[in-house]
Amino acid sequence: MQANTTALPETDSEMTRSIQEELISQASAGIVELPMLDIIFARMAVSLVSAFKSKAAFLCDIHFDKVEYRSWEDVAGELDPFGICANVEAKPWDGSFAISLDSGMIFSALELQMGGTPRPDSAPKRPVSVIERHIARQLVEVVLTDFSANVSRLTEARFLLDTMETPQQMAAMQGGKTPCAVGKMSVEIGPCKGSFSIIIPMATLEPVQDKFSKVFLGDKLGGDKSWREHILSTINGSSVKVTARVHQLSIPLVDILEWKPGTVIDLGVSEDKEISIICSGIPVFQGYAGKHKGGRVGFRVVREIEGGDLNPTEADTLGIQQPDAEGREE
Repeated sequence: MQANTTALPETDSEMTRSIQEELISQASAGIVELPMLDIIFARMAVSLVSAFKSKAAFLCDIHFDKVEYRSWEDVAGELDPFGICANVEAKPWDGSFAISLDSGMIFSALELQMGGTPRPDSAPKRPVSVIERHIARQLVEVVLTDFSANVSRLTEARFLLDTMETPQQMAAMQGGKTPCAVGKMSVEIGPCKGSFSIIIPMATLEPVQDKFSKVFLGDKLGGDKSWREHILSTINGSSVKVTARVHQLSIPLVDILEWKPGTVIDLGVSEDKEISIICSGIPVFQGYAGKHKGGRVGFRVVREIEGGDLNPTEADTLGIQQPDAEGREE
């Protein structure tokens, strides 16, 4: 009898755990995962490093793992009670979402901006002050600007920072069982560790769910803006060799061998003959030569050369390879 009595609670416990796991599994099955969010948050983990450096004046390392799909109450219950949360309106989506910062990130950033040196686990265990709330708002605005820039590559994104709330007040922003997509990023500021999360209810994402549920391999997200600007400035400062081709003709080799200094070669070119401008071996323009100011020879562009606009004879004369009937260049 004693053996049967001790075995019964274990069976009940296992049954309860099995039912809970089944309920969680069924609830999770109703959430459509959005792989583009993983890509956006991964790009943000890179681009925000530069954004915090230029706009918030501190260096950091940011790490992102993956998007988690959880209920609003579960996320709210695990937030740092001494952190801060921002309520954000997603104007084009007719919804809202939240951005939360823990106390470790807030106070480390504050220490650096005030000229101090942040120390691990030095964040006070109390609600944020007015100054700390202002610093947190600045950090949220940096995150929001970067998030908006990345999302705008897929769909319209106009996000408005509404109110700053405490983690205890966040639970009232949405229904407790509201399913959410959560992008949590770990932040290392010197020796200190912190984190922030972007918490988006699935209802807010519903108008753009089709955009985020597919992976667009051809799209470009994020990227290093400073590197792109460097490339553009380098290209704009580059130079290329431009050649004016007046005429092209065939001459027998025996005649060329008889050339000597003083030989006059008749090119058979009239004054109204079109001249081709060649850049890096590629004909780009056609026009006419004439006298410019100071007696110099000038060139007036008449038309841009495109391979498809030329007949085979003109293309061969200008040295342009045209595709054959099967789309291959000859």
